Amino acid sequence: MRIVVAGSSGLIGSALVAALEEAGHGVDRLLRPGSPPGRGIAWDPEAAFIDASALEGADAVVNLAGRSIGERRWDRDEKALLASSRIASTRLLAGTLAGMSGPPRVLVNASAVGVYGDRADEILTEESPAGTGFFADLCREWEAATHPASAAGIRVVNLRTGIVLSPEGGALGRLLAPFGPRWLSPYRWGLGGWIGRGRQWWSWISVDDQVRAVLHLLDSSLAGPVNLTAPNPVTNREFMAAVGRALRRPVWLPVPPVALRPLLGAELVRATLLDSQRVLPARLLDDGFEFHHPVAGPALEAALRP
Repeated sequence: MRIVVAGSSGLIGSALVAALEEAGHGVDRLLRPGSPPGRGIAWDPEAAFIDASALEGADAVVNLAGRSIGERRWDRDEKALLASSRIASTRLLAGTLAGMSGPPRVLVNASAVGVYGDRADEILTEESPAGTGFFADLCREWEAATHPASAAGIRVVNLRTGIVLSPEGGALGRLLAPFGPRWLSPYRWGLGGWIGRGRQWWSWISVDDQVRAVLHLLDSSLAGPVNLTAPNPVTNREFMAAVGRALRRPVWLPVPPVALRPLLGAELVRATLLDSQRVLPARLLDDGFEFHHPVAGPALEAALRP
């Protein structure tokens, strides 16, 4: 297949492109202004520009574009950037595909488990309603921005992804080393712990399973929301205990949320660290997908192995 990928330079995008090319697919990257030189298709979501003619003949499009959630504190300007980098770019891409005479068969578009909001111990599947709050609202609009493509008959999959575990860092790296370099991580010095009471549920997935799931969905008939999380979510306390075992360090010092607020801001701390989302990948499992890393302990061992 010929597959177009937006967000190809990110943690998931770079791993996905490598896997697609290894599987023998042709990959074209959507490149924004200022991207590193390379072969690709020009687009500029801020200017509502895309080279539509270059999309002709594509079999599938994977859109992973979006500003990092933890890049900086969520003030008004940052929230606007988070929204526009997702919603405007998705709207441009979906509208362009809908207007093509020979559009790709499938659009696989990023989303996140943040769509469910803070749900305590409730078990969440794709049938669960969306939650409330800034990030839940953003995710809902993000998914809605794909509607022009689905209305045009293109199969659209919305990837509701959890915390991605990767040795390259990403969300896991920022969590363990909030002050910057890995060697400054309190967890690597035996000074880490669970956050708050540690009862909040964290839904996660290894980067290997994330990429394999996207490959699976490109060939599947599934459409609509699909939870990309491992089948065994854990509480924050269980997650951090597994981090300690992976690093061979004790995890014993609870981290009060107030200690993180000066660095990250109260709203970002709440949405990314304290909100509870006990998400199950019901549709993915029903579709026959098998996880390589279904349990948090071994997955964290693989992600944090020196």
